[in-house]
Amino acid sequence: MEILYTFLICFIIIYGIYYLVIIRRKKGMESFKKGKQLEFFKTVYKINEKKIDIKKFANSLALTNAFIMSLVISIIELIDNTILKMLTGFVLLIVLMVLFYKVLGNYYKKKEGK
Repeated sequence: MEILYTFLICFIIIYGIYYLVIIRRKKGMESFKKGKQLEFFKTVYKINEKKIDIKKFANSLALTNAFIMSLVISIIELIDNTILKMLTGFVLLIVLMVLFYKVLGNYYKKKEGK
């Protein structure tokens, strides 16, 4: 049960900060449009930013990133060894980013076609 609490608290904090700093502020959205994450999705998944709602995309990406980071934090809390925590966290972070970004990229690519 403690792991679930850790996950929820991390998720709320990470998403809340992202929401307040990027999504809610006009200046934050402008920096998001010029940022590397949007550039990554445009390059890898050929997403046309003019055909999608950037604010919804930023929100989806924020939820995805918050979920990934919270899950990694919750899982590495189960490990006692610090070095093993870092290695596990790094590997999990990369694997989850690849998987979830692929799902998100494909979702918005299909949505763009409609």
